[in-house]
Amino acid sequence: MRAPAAAWRCLTTCILAGAVLAGCSSSEPREQPAPVPGVSGDAEIREIWSRRVGEGMDGQYLFLSPGIHEETVYAATQNGYITAYNARNGRRDWWEKLDERLLGGVGVDADHLYVVTRNGELIALSHEGKEQWRTSLPNEALVPPQSNGRYVVVQTIDGELLAFSQSNGNRRWQYDSNMPVLSFRGNATPWIDGSRVIAGFDNGRVVALDVNSGAVQWEQRLAQPAGRTELERLVDVDSSPHVVDDTVYVSAYQGSVTALELRSGEERWSRELSSLEAPAVTEEQVVAAGADGALVGFERASRSELWRHRELAWRQPTAPVALGNHAVVGDFEGYLYAVDATDGTIDSRVLVDDEGLRSDPIRFRDRVIVFGNGGWLASYHVREGDR
Repeated sequence: MRAPAAAWRCLTTCILAGAVLAGCSSSEPREQPAPVPGVSGDAEIREIWSRRVGEGMDGQYLFLSPGIHEETVYAATQNGYITAYNARNGRRDWWEKLDERLLGGVGVDADHLYVVTRNGELIALSHEGKEQWRTSLPNEALVPPQSNGRYVVVQTIDGELLAFSQSNGNRRWQYDSNMPVLSFRGNATPWIDGSRVIAGFDNGRVVALDVNSGAVQWEQRLAQPAGRTELERLVDVDSSPHVVDDTVYVSAYQGSVTALELRSGEERWSRELSSLEAPAVTEEQVVAAGADGALVGFERASRSELWRHRELAWRQPTAPVALGNHAVVGDFEGYLYAVDATDGTIDSRVLVDDEGLRSDPIRFRDRVIVFGNGGWLASYHVREGDR
């Protein structure tokens, strides 16, 4: 079965941005996707294990990302199933069925799992799937809740970021961004540590907040709205902040791929690229996926562009994930690719889920775990080639 060729993100007003102008119910982009690219064979994507988790997204335009804690991966389906698997070998440990429809995937910390329902409730579960507490949200959330073990933060579709007590769900603080009239259906998953929360918003800004009080520590604009129409003025930061050492890597639609200093938010470098996905960071390269499907590699040290190609043009690539010398990226037809970060060569590919890949791959040790639209949860390793 051919995967639906849904456009990058469905706009909240049922209009798609850029060159894709179709209703939310449309299954075909206006731009013709590039054919499935050939591979060089210099590396190999090897499947470690794969399991079917119900119906997955069940035909809904969702991003149900799995969550990982220690050696367990937790996956949720839109109709309320939550399942725990051993991340090393794929053995199923348990499953539970909630009487809820779910959005946004699974957040996890040492004590709880966190999910958000279609009715706008945040639910905390034990690691065995038993409900611990629940609390109401002002709106839906399309990304997984994130926790540092003391606070749980949730970003809603109307541009609010809320923090709750991890132990009982009491609300601690709330931050409201200035939402534009028009935005993509999708949000950046916040990043949290013991000191701060970093989040991207649909107004083109990245904001760092004090984790205890919600006070703004710093703010950076990645894209400036321009044009006469609201469609032309789209500047969403839907890419999740990717923190490596003391640097935050993030990107914006009709904006740039930018590296920011973690503590101050000071810009270290920026390169123009319209993107809805977080870049991958290897030892020496930064690999980013453009909103039009172009893949671009930058050198971390010199910040210069190393390579650029359009072999995945309009194939709606996921956020790339670094594995060794490769960036691993999925597409709308369900293929997973190993891209050599040094020169952009597509070394290998594998079909994961013929209903497509929309949720970003997640890193587990020396492999990635991906969750397909049709419910296939799988783990892969990249065997490096001889080049």
